[in-house]
Amino acid sequence: RVPYTAADTSRKPSEAFLPPSHQNQVTQWWDASQIYGSDLKTANSLRAFEGGHLRVDSNGLLPVADDGFEETGMRRNWWLGLALLHTVFVHEHNAIADMLAESYPDWSDQRLYDTARMINAALIAKIHTIEWTPAILPNPTLEVAMNTNWDGLNQYMEPELEDVPPGVPDELAPVFSGVVGGERDLKQNPVTGQEVPFSMTQEFVSVYRMHPLLPDAIDARIIDAPGPQNKRGVIQIRNSREERGRRILERRGMADLLYSFGLANPGALTLNNYPAFLQELQMGPGVLDLGAVDVLRDRERGVPRYNEFRRQLNLAPLTSIDQLTDDPKQREALEEVYGRDAEAIERVDLLVGTLAEAERPTCYGFGETLFQVFTGIATRRLQGDRFYTDDFTPEVYTEEGLAWIASNTMKDVLLRHYPELGQTGLEDVENAFYPWE
Repeated sequence: RVPYTAADTSRKPSEAFLPPSHQNQVTQWWDASQIYGSDLKTANSLRAFEGGHLRVDSNGLLPVADDGFEETGMRRNWWLGLALLHTVFVHEHNAIADMLAESYPDWSDQRLYDTARMINAALIAKIHTIEWTPAILPNPTLEVAMNTNWDGLNQYMEPELEDVPPGVPDELAPVFSGVVGGERDLKQNPVTGQEVPFSMTQEFVSVYRMHPLLPDAIDARIIDAPGPQNKRGVIQIRNSREERGRRILERRGMADLLYSFGLANPGALTLNNYPAFLQELQMGPGVLDLGAVDVLRDRERGVPRYNEFRRQLNLAPLTSIDQLTDDPKQREALEEVYGRDAEAIERVDLLVGTLAEAERPTCYGFGETLFQVFTGIATRRLQGDRFYTDDFTPEVYTEEGLAWIASNTMKDVLLRHYPELGQTGLEDVENAFYPWE
């Protein structure tokens, strides 16, 4: 049994005719709240209250809660992969706090903590924008576009431009100078003329269902053994959840596990590639099929089916399932589920349709339907946040903080805290989200 999505208690009776909306239990800002928490009590419980630091144990790992796995800002759906990333960026927070303390020795613990958090969150946002996304969509045009979102098109000009070229309309200025550090832009309601508060749209939640990226298992590796001999068993992802993940982490160590994940490939975002462990997910006394829940949530929340979703994005609708995929086995399976009549394509669920899309731009991990939503939100979640626009300044972040954000990559972060990874293929890849060999 799956509970209903919680209702939005802020809705007024006069808004009953509008599409459904839902409230988050955690913040939707790019504020690294998954590490720091979304409320003051959680945030304070994770702090050392000395030097602006977050707490780690004597082994450099996150503290353990009473239930046997890590204390951190967001603990739901916890597994080994999250434990690795949270631990890395807790250490990054502490390194930033140390850098600030050296530059500003009279600062209080609170000011060091607050400023280090902003810098750390911005670094995560930058890494996601110009490293992770181009690794999933390794197309040269996409890479330029994502870097333009962060730093602007001027960086590609010959010679490089410092300012927006004369005659460029104000609304196009961020294309040249970058969204980050520009003016905050909350779009206006076309009916009322009022600014629309930033929110993650339900469409974005729907297209960000990327569970096929997860494999069912990865090879466990050790750094010190040469070549094929570095394999030391297999880690089943189903066995890496919650306290079992912590036991794996303590037994195998951060560096070897980061190396193991660094050599692994993600799964393809296609049909028939959903991880088996997520279709047999043990949740308390029952077993949950998360793939079914993904489809259920879109239906429950009023998200249009695949073809209507395309229409509302001003994309050409498909005329039949045959247009969706050229794989005869997939066509047969889709027709078995949705029918063989002319209207079958109208019944295909959004997630199913997007995973089935065979026509994809060169090197794109997913097709154009998802990409239309990503294109908008990739810019909006930066442009609607004052900490990446109006307040992305030396007065708020410090000169040293802005330099830290500008000069560091995911590779730098990993090598700073786990220098032994320098023995691996990490040194030789430009982007740490590509496999390291």
